[in-house]
Amino acid sequence: MLISFVISIYTLLILYVYGRGTVLWIGKIFKKTSLASMPFTLIIGLMAVTTLASFASIFIRINWEFQAFLLLGALAISLLVLRRKGFWPERSLGDFSLAQKIGAVFFGISLIVLLYAATLYPANPDTGIYHAQAIHWIESYPAVPGLANLHQRLGYDSSWLLSTAVFSFSYLNFQSFHLLTGVFFLIFAGYCYQGIHGLLGKKYSLSNFLKLGFFLSSFIFLFDQISSPGTDAPATLMVWFILTQTVQLFEERLEKDNIQGFFLILLGFYCVTIKLSSAPILLAALGLMLALGYFKNARKFGWTVLGSLIILLPFITRNFILTGYPVFPGFPINLFHFDWAYPLDGVIKESQVIHWFAMLPNMSLDEFSRLSLRDQTIQWFYNQLPRHRAILLFIMFALAVNVLLCVFRSWRNYLWRNKNIWFIYAAAIFGCVFWFFSAPAIRFGYGFLLGTVFLLAFPLVVFSLEKSQFLVNLTRWVILLGSIAIVGLSVKTNVKFDKVTDTLINPTPYPGWSSEPCSFANFHLLCQAAYDSCWYSPFPCAIGGNEQVEMRGTDYSEGFKPVH
Repeated sequence: MLISFVISIYTLLILYVYGRGTVLWIGKIFKKTSLASMPFTLIIGLMAVTTLASFASIFIRINWEFQAFLLLGALAISLLVLRRKGFWPERSLGDFSLAQKIGAVFFGISLIVLLYAATLYPANPDTGIYHAQAIHWIESYPAVPGLANLHQRLGYDSSWLLSTAVFSFSYLNFQSFHLLTGVFFLIFAGYCYQGIHGLLGKKYSLSNFLKLGFFLSSFIFLFDQISSPGTDAPATLMVWFILTQTVQLFEERLEKDNIQGFFLILLGFYCVTIKLSSAPILLAALGLMLALGYFKNARKFGWTVLGSLIILLPFITRNFILTGYPVFPGFPINLFHFDWAYPLDGVIKESQVIHWFAMLPNMSLDEFSRLSLRDQTIQWFYNQLPRHRAILLFIMFALAVNVLLCVFRSWRNYLWRNKNIWFIYAAAIFGCVFWFFSAPAIRFGYGFLLGTVFLLAFPLVVFSLEKSQFLVNLTRWVILLGSIAIVGLSVKTNVKFDKVTDTLINPTPYPGWSSEPCSFANFHLLCQAAYDSCWYSPFPCAIGGNEQVEMRGTDYSEGFKPVH
């Protein structure tokens, strides 16, 4: 944990400097000095660093050279604005109630547990299949033309794998560290605790309840993903953050030219680069642009379009280089016919395989294709774990309750007072629909599914608290004791503390699995020998040989192409 702690602190400092520098720069453009909270600033910094790395990865490997550039940039930003008021946070703790003091201790222990969990064995099976190898490619070469031909999963480009490579420090020759997901969990936990602290102080707003729900959900549903560089957990956390912060922005009735809205819009586009299935979050970005009047202000609209293009351009460019398509595998049209483009029929089949494997993986693809959508859905539902079925049923039940309550004027008035966040509901619900028809594995849909659950449930809680003083006094202790119990149970279930001494100094490295030689058209590699997994090394490693794939030159950096 010692090395993990040092790397985490360094990562947080880099993200903070780039985040605060970005906020101050955009604030100058918008002529606003409003600053984001510490967690919000760190997330903006993550977006800024990732975007820089995305552009750089087109031309160079993401290794010590980029890290040196990043560090020099951080030092330059600090020197330029170090003395500027607001660059470094100024906080006063104030007086805490007894519940808040207990909550602060609970939060501190939670952070230690999160840091420890980040040092454990990467549990996500996709990490062995392609995450670790993709990171190794990013560390070793600029974007490689036709890399998807070596193994189609290597074409599943994600800015999160790039971010992980930035902070993997593989050039130190210890290991390629995979701690960034854990750092993001720490940031998100800090963000959520702001809401929990407010609830323990009897500030019962919808955004505070959302922070409570998502904090507990991160332990219940995502805790086993902390040690993996996988894309599911960070995309989910980012969706939760955008939904919650947008609600908070309108609760605080901030003026329309507040720059937080601008950054939330950009974070929506950034979230899509982490995982394409989070694309419905752009409905929230569209709603924000409408609510904040961006379509009526050419200057703000222009800056928003420019910012989104800066985020999306390197992502799309990398996709073209890796696969031959702007996004992969969800765009089955070969626009430019690059010689390295992954075969079009393979792209179409890959989309079908994703949907099938996410829905009914225990059934053959042919058998699945013969079923009607109704039969597929029935079998899919009954194959879910009880807690997952409960989520799905609760959404339908809560929707019905929210509609039925509209017969009461007080409920209609409550909804009307909060009309600014209706588009958040639309984004969450549409996200659930999009998830079901694309890849309905529950772990892919936590962002929108649980977002919908809490957006439907917590307004009822807030509405009830406005009507009952007794509930106001009781609720904070229920929240505190319930949170401690839920987090404690989750930690006990997922963490084996008997191995804590194994990671006191160094986190658990990627495992090494067996491999064997395999053949391609004009070259040879080592390929996996068990469970379709190469992990981080040997490198380069493929899942299997393919005589229909050849190198485009004499070096791996020149890429791979199908044999024509």
